[in-house]
This record gives sequence, structure tokens and C-alpha cells, in this order.
Amino acid sequence: MNANELRRVNSWLERWARWVHLGSAQQAKSMLQVIMEGGLIGRGAGGAATPMLDCIEMDIEAALSRLSISDPKSVLVLRVEYGAKKLPNIPLDAPREQKALRLDMSKRTYERRLKMAREFIYQQVWEQKK
Repeated sequence: MNANELRRVNSWLERWARWVHLGSAQQAKSMLQVIMEGGLIGRGAGGAATPMLDCIEMDIEAALSRLSISDPKSVLVLRVEYGAKKLPNIPLDAPREQKALRLDMSKRTYERRLKMAREFIYQQVWEQKK
């Protein structure tokens, strides 16, 4: 992943983490259920309310769900790194060494899993956007 792609995926993941903290990522809800509950509503050009079906945060969440089937530890590392999951007794801005230790892995393994998860997210989301 080159520097521009890394900046792009970091921007997406920071938006996704804020979205998670706002409570927009709720487990066990279908897209239809979220729309029926009044979520994901945007304004069209004419001012009428329309469902927002293209949301990068939801694309990231869907990609993480797919990745969790084959590599749940990389998903956990990504969630911890971006603050979407808080580890007990560790601040969100803790150094990677501390996060890795809490997850019972080396810093090198933590960073390898993080890199792999970022690349997976980039590939999955970028392909959808093309």
C-alpha cells in the first residue's frame, strides 16, 4: 500500500471509528431494519428524505465482518488501534506495545495484523467504489 492509499484508508477508518462511537454500528440489524427505525436518512437534491445506502462506514463494517470469518484477531487489532474497541485499563492513545501486550501478542505481530487488516479494508472498499 503506497502513502496515498494509506492516508485514504486511515481517513476512512477514523470516520468509521467516530461512527462506531456515535452508536451507528449496532450488531444484528439488517439494513432494512435500520432504515425502518429512521436511521441512515439523507437529503436528496429536492430536499426530500431518502435512505443513504452508500455509506463508507457501513462498507468498512461489512468488510470487517467478512474478515472476521478468517482472521478475527486482525479485526480486533484494527478495532483497538482506531479506538472502536476499548481495552480495559488502557487509554485509547496507548502505545502499540501496550495494546499488543494486552492482546497477548508481540508489537511486530500487532503491526503485521494491523497492516493486513488495513490492506483488506482498502481492497474491499476501493473495489466497491470503482
